[in-house]
Amino acid sequence: MAAPTHTLAAPRQAEAISKETFQQWTQDCGVKCIQKQYDEIVASASKNGVSLQKELKQRGYRDFNHFQKSCPRFNKFCWPIEFAELGSGYVLYFQFLAFMSLIFVVQFLLQVPALAEYSSASNIGDWRWHDWREGWSDNYAEACKCTGNSTGYAATCGAWDMDSCLTETGCAFPKASAGKWLCQKWCYTDAFCPTRDQGSMSNVHIKGGVVKSYSSCEQDKSLLEQCAADFRSSDIPYGLGDVEAPSDSLFIGGGYLTPGNSGPDELTNATIPTMYVCCVAVMCGLIFAAYNRQIITDHKVNVNTVSPNDFAIMVKGLPSIATDEESIMQFFREHAVRGKTDTEIVKVVIGWDMDKFRDSLKQLKKLAKELQEVDDKDGRADEIKKEMADIKKFLGTVGSQDSELKSSGVVVVIFRYQSDLCACLDKWSSFWGVWFGCEPHDFSCLWRRNHLCKGAPLPRFPIGGRPIAKVHVSRAPNPGDINWAELSVPWKDKLKMMAITNSIMLLILGAAFGCTYAIRAFTESTENGPIRSMVSPQNEGQAPSSEGGGSIFVTLGLTLLVVVVNSILMIAAKKLGDREYHDTLTDQEFSQALKMSIAMTLNTAGVLFFMYATPQEWYVKGGLLDGAWSLLVMNSIVPPLVPYFDFGYKMRGMMRRNLTDEMLGHINRVMDAMKDPVQRKDPELHKEFKRVKGMIEGFKRAWAPSRLNTTKRYATAMKTFICCLLYQPAMPFLSLLGVAALTLQYWVDKYLLLRWCERPAKPQNADLACFMVTFIKFTAPIGLSVSFYTFLTPSYADKALVFNAFISALVIAL
Repeated sequence: MAAPTHTLAAPRQAEAISKETFQQWTQDCGVKCIQKQYDEIVASASKNGVSLQKELKQRGYRDFNHFQKSCPRFNKFCWPIEFAELGSGYVLYFQFLAFMSLIFVVQFLLQVPALAEYSSASNIGDWRWHDWREGWSDNYAEACKCTGNSTGYAATCGAWDMDSCLTETGCAFPKASAGKWLCQKWCYTDAFCPTRDQGSMSNVHIKGGVVKSYSSCEQDKSLLEQCAADFRSSDIPYGLGDVEAPSDSLFIGGGYLTPGNSGPDELTNATIPTMYVCCVAVMCGLIFAAYNRQIITDHKVNVNTVSPNDFAIMVKGLPSIATDEESIMQFFREHAVRGKTDTEIVKVVIGWDMDKFRDSLKQLKKLAKELQEVDDKDGRADEIKKEMADIKKFLGTVGSQDSELKSSGVVVVIFRYQSDLCACLDKWSSFWGVWFGCEPHDFSCLWRRNHLCKGAPLPRFPIGGRPIAKVHVSRAPNPGDINWAELSVPWKDKLKMMAITNSIMLLILGAAFGCTYAIRAFTESTENGPIRSMVSPQNEGQAPSSEGGGSIFVTLGLTLLVVVVNSILMIAAKKLGDREYHDTLTDQEFSQALKMSIAMTLNTAGVLFFMYATPQEWYVKGGLLDGAWSLLVMNSIVPPLVPYFDFGYKMRGMMRRNLTDEMLGHINRVMDAMKDPVQRKDPELHKEFKRVKGMIEGFKRAWAPSRLNTTKRYATAMKTFICCLLYQPAMPFLSLLGVAALTLQYWVDKYLLLRWCERPAKPQNADLACFMVTFIKFTAPIGLSVSFYTFLTPSYADKALVFNAFISALVIAL
């Protein structure tokens, strides 16, 4: 048996109201362990054969509110399942955070081979000579064609250095630098030809914007054998004074452990792409396990509680003229359960066209007010009374066959027995019922209720005696979750409003991207902008700067911009989600969470990538990865901490300061006067008492802490998860940042829920958590696949190696 819903009960009139009363309310309205103690009292009352109220009084409690205040708080380190009385939604929220953290832990362990490979490479400076246009193709061979230098020298392959060092004593080069490269054929190529670590066969950048390329030429084995037998046998690369050393000062340090450490077109390790395919496969397995764990947890929570929707279905698709409760009840009595024509239906609740209903109520109130101002002898009074009588007659027909009020086409049917509910859903909500409008039928040779075969067509609701309307049946939400006022809104209007709200979100994102472009333009206008320091297609003919890299102030400015825009997006998503039309409040919360998640992810991850989109810009100081690290640290660690300060409670401090001793005295005088039978007859006192009660409730809200907003918290967690996941192939250590951020959010939110936040007004269901796991299912595996293909391919010599792994990962993800 569930404990009664938590309410903002007014203080006992026998007690004087003081500031301490409201200060105590801050503690009393928090989350406490009520269900366990309540169940114990109920069991004891049943055993002793007394009522619950009597059992409470025998234990020293005046009423339920007194009992509730005396209940202990939950242990901060308890398992989430222990506060299941708040609803399975809160339990699943914390399991959801743990699930995402687990994904990052596993991903980090799988990326250890990649970290080992990156730690042993030191060619990040070679990105200075990378042609980003060929980053995802094998056309780098074009850049390695022999062209010669500016004078035309070495335009064809030849062992051009061999004649200068035929003997040890007559060698024109220092003895320490002599190696097999002296006997190798080479030519001068374009500056974009890759330089790979292959000992004496390593291509080398030469001053003047060319590459001394050995890989472009077919080697003469006889010449190589000559060098192998004398002083030129060392397998060392060419390294004389005309070599142009890479400007490592332009780039991030090797400690970032990125694919860029290996340089462009130089990685050959096949293990790394395969490892990311494993990451995608393991993630899909964990998502499947998490979804099943949610179902089990939700069942475990609900098995000990009874909710109204355990007996109710929601029916959609009825005609607007279906306003007779009895006829709807009769239809489901005969057709709800297969093989049964006398299913016991307790009640049918019709969702009315609320616009017309509200207009009638408003008109009735307006006429009542007007009647008070008109003299009874005035002829207008009779007209008003007649109009009021017509409206009351119209409202009185609601629920009857003669009702003039139209239905929204949605009704809730309540069964007497839960078994009938299950049987009804089994018939109407199966695969065959949803997609083909037919009953499911078992294949005789297999297990019971396999539902593999198509059965007879489902009955249709009769209109004018003819079965016409095709109805859709699903389990009903709980009463407090149904948005009755918006059930009658046509689907075209719902889509139109959704398009408008999403367009506004896109405009905000577009403004953020515009600001980002302005920052980029300003950065590149400086003499030492990160790209001016490169040899790249867009800078051909320009002399590279000896200094470069992005400004730390630009990175900080971008981080601040993203934080501000994320705050705006959260507020906009909340306000715009409220303006949309949704059948349930859970659907509305999911819409808001989805808007927040997608918008903040695009703003955090997308804006930065838009600013530094080419591989050269990824690894430069102040570029993509430098900015991503600063941005993700700020946007992953700070948002989980913000609720800890409860700025809403601090802002309500202005109202708390308005409670003066004079006001308290007035409140107590009015409360005392209401206890006097003589004074209680005064109508003015009743008005003042109503106003004072409103003041008391207002001050209780001012002293109450904020509630844990799971919609925003889901969005924050999703933003952290997706952003870290997308940049993880470029910086594997971001997996640890994701673990740290999600773990921090887990403990901060758990502490706030159990030690500070106001107790939720109603239990939260599992729908939002299930929506979020489904969202991850359709985005995370595909996102990681695209991400590792994007970030790894420019670093690999064999692009097909990464592409094949990408295709394999996509097949697994889909």
